[in-house]
Amino acid sequence: MILQWFLRLFTITTLVSLFIACEEPVDLGFEVVESQLVVSSTFFPDDVVKVFLTATQPTVGEQSINEITDATVTILEGNEVKELLHYVAGQNGRRGSYQSNNFRPKVGRTYTLFATKSGFKPIDASSSIPEPVQIVDLEVLDDVSRMTVEGLEIFTFTLKINYDDPEFIDNFYDIRISQMVMPYFVKSNGDTVKMGTKAKVVQPPIENYEENTVTGEASILVRDRPAEDGLTIKLQSRFDPKTELLGDLQAELRTVSEPYFDYQLTIQREGQALPIGVGDPRVSSFGNVQQGVGVFAGYNRVFRTFSLDD
Repeated sequence: MILQWFLRLFTITTLVSLFIACEEPVDLGFEVVESQLVVSSTFFPDDVVKVFLTATQPTVGEQSINEITDATVTILEGNEVKELLHYVAGQNGRRGSYQSNNFRPKVGRTYTLFATKSGFKPIDASSSIPEPVQIVDLEVLDDVSRMTVEGLEIFTFTLKINYDDPEFIDNFYDIRISQMVMPYFVKSNGDTVKMGTKAKVVQPPIENYEENTVTGEASILVRDRPAEDGLTIKLQSRFDPKTELLGDLQAELRTVSEPYFDYQLTIQREGQALPIGVGDPRVSSFGNVQQGVGVFAGYNRVFRTFSLDD
């Protein structure tokens, strides 16, 4: 034990001596990454802009994050300051965000986020909101299957979605599908109490039939339109009839800016359904933030609801 302690002390002393004696850098065999500000903000027309701001910690590989609550965060259009955002603390354990009071973004205008914090390099990122593209056809094909496993109701179906993709220009989309359910419980006197509707993840069919899906949505990234009749997707929806009432399915077609698309593409594969809203985002993903990490990107959206009986 004493020998191990002595060898450890000798190794530390030798490393310190190398740092003092050598002007050349010493390769320690691991990477020390400088702390950077991390931005997470996607915005759409005529709504409050929310900017989540954290900081990476020096580490190897995936980076941990710390929330920043005392930065200066500004939205500009050209050289004009549109608004200085204010920090709003999060609720129920969620992170807080910097939010606009009066500023609401408009379609087609380019906005720049500028943020400063003592001890970090200033960061900036620019993006705009594209024109919305409309859903022209939404159809559940005649292959719906339903089964009950361990009390769960499981629907497997094929969805065809088509949209009015403009020709001769590059367009980027994030197609989001979710199953709406209404949680409920039965009181001791037999009364049924219904709670607020929530969205649950739909997913590609999987064989772990005992697993109930969680709150969120499926995201599918698409460039332009893969075929003239749109996109055909095989999906699965699950709910627990003992605690949930089944509602409609919801399709959200997001017409997104290129920075939005590029950032999401570092997290998921194009054309693959990925659950969104589960767990923390990867902060080491590439983004459009200069001298920082993350994304500031605009998008537009349209909604359509449908049911498996349509």
